[in-house]
Amino acid sequence: MKSKNTDCYIDVWKEANFGGKHLRLHGPAEFPLLQFDDAEWGNQIGSLRVGPHAFVLAYHDRDFQSQLMTFGPNDQVADLSELKFDDEMESVKVIDSMKIFDDLMDRSALPTDGDAAGARPEGTQAEHDKSHTPKKNPHKGRRR
Repeated sequence: MKSKNTDCYIDVWKEANFGGKHLRLHGPAEFPLLQFDDAEWGNQIGSLRVGPHAFVLAYHDRDFQSQLMTFGPNDQVADLSELKFDDEMESVKVIDSMKIFDDLMDRSALPTDGDAAGARPEGTQAEHDKSHTPKKNPHKGRRR
């Protein structure tokens, strides 16, 4: 079993400049409502820092509704009011960036339909090379 990626998270603070109460949300996970241990965090986040292996989709309303703001690996925002998003975050999706890249690498290694890696469409390599050799112009170099 694969261990949980400890670098996939978002740290949030209730105040700007990483002040006040702090909370770490581990991913990959979806948080349709930012309420933890009877404490309401939605609409109370003033600053944030994203882990090195996380993408974050932050939504203005609960249940991933309304305005969306995205943050990438290692992003940090000391004052969300500068983005006009302070105290405006009600739900969050934390996505493991390494899983995204792994998925992309797996897909890029696979051949696409009708195009196996290194395969030629029809015939042998020699036939393929011959069919793509430019034909000589019979009139070129001849005197008239």
